Amino acid sequence: MGRRSDTEESTRVLVTPDDTARYIENMSAELARLAHVSGFDLLAYLLDVAREEAAARSLEGARSAKSKLS
Repeated sequence: MGRRSDTEESTRVLVTPDDTARYIENMSAELARLAHVSGFDLLAYLLDVAREEAAARSLEGARSAKSKLS
């Protein structure tokens, strides 16, 4: 594989796993809504599952960070 770009390197430093989980949660929720109103029920369901998994990861990350502070 090739060399990483400067943009990719700087993004990697600035975005935490918790940030990523929250972003995926938000985007999945929006995509699920769009899929549902368009009649793509299975796709909406799968996106909701992805949203729930991302929410759980975000919560897990928040708990981990909180326990490190204690």
